[in-house]
Amino acid sequence: MQIRIVSLIASCGLLMLAQSASAYDPEWRSSPPITYVLDYGYSHLDNPDYIAAVATAPPTLLHLGKDVVMSHNWGPIQGVGGENQAGGKGDAIRRLTPEETWERYRQLEAMVDGLHAAGVRWVMPYICSVTIGGHHERRTGFWEFYDHWDEYREFGLPPRPELDPADWMQRLPDGTMKPTYGSKPDVDEFYPAYEPNLRYAACVNNPGWRTWIDAVVRLVAAVGYDGAFIDNGSTQQCYCEFCTAKYQDYLRERYTDAEIATLFGAPAGQVPLSVQPRSEEPLALGWVESQRFWRESIYDHQQAMKRAGEEVSDHFILFPNGGHNRPETVNVSYRDTEFVMYELSIGDYGTNPGRVRSRIVDDIYMNVRNNNIWELKYTQATRNGVSALLLTRGGYPGTRAPWALNELTAALGHAESAAFGSGAGFLLRPSWAEYGDVLNQSRTFFETNADLYTGLVPYAQIGVAAFGSQSFYENDKHSATVEQLVEELTVEHVLFDLLTEEAFVPEVLAQFDTVIFPNVRYATSEQIAALEGYVRDGGRAIIIGPTPTHDERVQPLSEADLPEMLRGEPTDTGATTLGAGEWLRLRVMPLEGLGELLSGEGEALSIAPDASLGVRFNAFINPDADSPLVLHVVNYDTPLGAEPEPLVPHRNIALSVPLPEGAEVTGVRAFSPDADPQDLPFQVGADGLHVTLPELRVYTMLRVDFGG
Repeated sequence: MQIRIVSLIASCGLLMLAQSASAYDPEWRSSPPITYVLDYGYSHLDNPDYIAAVATAPPTLLHLGKDVVMSHNWGPIQGVGGENQAGGKGDAIRRLTPEETWERYRQLEAMVDGLHAAGVRWVMPYICSVTIGGHHERRTGFWEFYDHWDEYREFGLPPRPELDPADWMQRLPDGTMKPTYGSKPDVDEFYPAYEPNLRYAACVNNPGWRTWIDAVVRLVAAVGYDGAFIDNGSTQQCYCEFCTAKYQDYLRERYTDAEIATLFGAPAGQVPLSVQPRSEEPLALGWVESQRFWRESIYDHQQAMKRAGEEVSDHFILFPNGGHNRPETVNVSYRDTEFVMYELSIGDYGTNPGRVRSRIVDDIYMNVRNNNIWELKYTQATRNGVSALLLTRGGYPGTRAPWALNELTAALGHAESAAFGSGAGFLLRPSWAEYGDVLNQSRTFFETNADLYTGLVPYAQIGVAAFGSQSFYENDKHSATVEQLVEELTVEHVLFDLLTEEAFVPEVLAQFDTVIFPNVRYATSEQIAALEGYVRDGGRAIIIGPTPTHDERVQPLSEADLPEMLRGEPTDTGATTLGAGEWLRLRVMPLEGLGELLSGEGEALSIAPDASLGVRFNAFINPDADSPLVLHVVNYDTPLGAEPEPLVPHRNIALSVPLPEGAEVTGVRAFSPDADPQDLPFQVGADGLHVTLPELRVYTMLRVDFGG
């Protein structure tokens, strides 16, 4: 079997659900992975021992706490380090004088310079997209700083916003302040972490908040930071006057006045933001567009922060938190944002990557293999300029020893980020003695072999529709099915890629032997036509679960609007021919036998039929040159635990890899972080490249070179 490689150009017809703005780039290319350490410690300033510790194993990215000139939630305060809740009371929130603030400024400059000199490429502190601390009636906390704003104008602050901070907050439909993280400012006496103060959520569309947070960012850049981590980066659902006014402009950019009156039941300029429908209520377009508007507002807010940083620095990196369980936010809010954090805290066996031996009864165990492939592949598939950074845990709120990270699974975290993402990274804690070797080994490997991660595109046989916007339509079953497919396809050792709404066009679909269309309930006519045309032209479509019932404007689709393969209920009766291709319908995601369904009557698609379930593969290729093809091999049988079992390498993994049309293989070379490069013998047959990987410990890359 051969794979068709298509290098898309900007002229391809990008069609997306509801036509929202996107930075999807058809000329996107991959970038190297990074190493990443999060350190919310409190003793970084004037501490040469800290700089020396970091210098023993400098990560590519070092993410600190509130080590800033002025904190987003309190202003210039005595405390440093930690995140939103840390240091939220007592002496930590004492307001610094301007003289003390200048001393803080100089301390930060020296620290950031020292960390760069120690080998860290990017240093970033913690700020938050929405949080304020204090008390709007007693005028404490942030209000105390606001009342002394003009004393700090020498730090480059703009004129004080006329709106009082109490009027910066997100509002519920009834006009009261929106609760945030259990704090109800209109009701509560205090928020425990901020006692005797309250915690508030500001609105990202509010001009007063925007003025303040942009000033915070400029000070972050001024002391030499390379960017900022932005917590609560998806926390926006507001019905204030600023959101309501901006929503009218948003709708007018997408619909005519006549369409607004018809589709939203209100004259243009008077459409209220919607609330989530109850389970028994029908979905309305107003709720879909309200959600999308809030996501677009987050995008606008974060890009404004980026521009503020770049008023001071040539390039300012944004790193919001908020990717977990929010594919629609990753695709809409975080486009053009360098990194997004996936805060993956909750899992049946924690979320750290690797194998857990789970006891069933007596001496009977089962192997559970944690992975984060879905998050990495979806972020890469958006092709919108953002890379995934993963925060995982060995249990929550506390770590369980059998699920704990160790040095080998830390290396596995680096490996899966390298194999399944682009420019991605895996969070390690600042345990320099424990993780120093793996940090140094991984960074050296990634930078030495940067050419094997740079300028590539996914290489795959199967395409899977992964439409994050289905979440706007209350169709969470779609993403759940896609996530399940990611697991099953990797277990089956099948090469696949995820296709966002923007990528679901004829030029892209033509690359794949099979396209899977799972539980898509809302679709554009262009997407439906693309799927039908793909099959007529010789493709194979597998349609899982219910098919589209409505278009992107929540208008019902009749049978006349749908091709035969999307009409009615699935019958599980096998493949049906359409033109030069075929389609089949399945009621539900199959629990087993997916590989057989994918291959149909053709060749098996597994590239390693005899490999362990713990071995997973991904591939990239350079579409602009003759080679290379890069195959990533990752061992998820790497044991988790504070006292892990010995790692047992997989040996003699036989691979059968489909090749691009006309490719002539001239060499295969294996690269591993913990071994020297090795040339491997190979054969080429009618069904592709045959090569055996002698040993897999945690991670190996195979570079397949072409010539001729």
